[in-house]
Amino acid sequence: MSSVSLAARLRVWPQYLLPQKLLTALAWKLSTCRARWFHQPFIRLFVRLFGVDLSEARRSDIADYACFDDFFTRTLKPEARPIANDARLVSPSDGTISQLGRIDGTTLVQAKGLDYEIAELLGSNERAGAFSEGSFITIYLAPRDYHRVHAPIAGQVVEEVRVPGQLFSVSAATTRAVPKLFARNERMVAMMETDHGPVAVVMVAAMLVAGIQTAWGGPADLRPDRRVRERSIESFHLDRGDELGRFHWGSTVIVLTPAGFPGWLSALRPEGRVRMGQALV
Repeated sequence: MSSVSLAARLRVWPQYLLPQKLLTALAWKLSTCRARWFHQPFIRLFVRLFGVDLSEARRSDIADYACFDDFFTRTLKPEARPIANDARLVSPSDGTISQLGRIDGTTLVQAKGLDYEIAELLGSNERAGAFSEGSFITIYLAPRDYHRVHAPIAGQVVEEVRVPGQLFSVSAATTRAVPKLFARNERMVAMMETDHGPVAVVMVAAMLVAGIQTAWGGPADLRPDRRVRERSIESFHLDRGDELGRFHWGSTVIVLTPAGFPGWLSALRPEGRVRMGQALV
């Protein structure tokens, strides 16, 4: 039985009532507005409110961005995120670790008292079977973070799965209160084949996340259809640290590794910060 308190449930209950898709569509319209009188003050306010460090961006001048989405998906200077050369697997993104650890059979931990199944996350029992008794790490991207997601390990992307769903917030409070949140929200699953076995990178959308773009799909392919969409990917190789995708507004990344893969570094803890390219294994 879930240990979520009634107070925690009540705090997130309004999200069940909100028109999530409508609000997200509106956010996309506003974030791609190219009127300088609108987007430049908005970007300045966002930078101040969330403490965004523009000094590490390739374009540090707000005037150089065509719209808010252009700023939000900004690239960084090459030296801003060095890739740990001696690591087997690195962080795919900047963010805060929500949870990490071993997968208990086929069950992942979302938060204290809340679990969910690999098959629910990945969209099929067949994909889930590759990660039974493996490991997982969940990384939450805050508004101030860099929002491109990179390959945590070198390998071939062999399948993309777009799963439709809801668009709850993925804040810590919501993660602690909404059962099976990551398996309920809209998401993109990238299945990779590597020298160390299969690896899954799951990009989970949230309220106001107007799309998830992949390196192989291009800028027009951002959202799932009404049903699960499975797509085989032919010969798309990514080196460790290569861009895999990006969030148009932010959310959460989950990485799954198979049984027998080395565990996460002992220094990693929930609530700890990580940066893209940092060693995880």
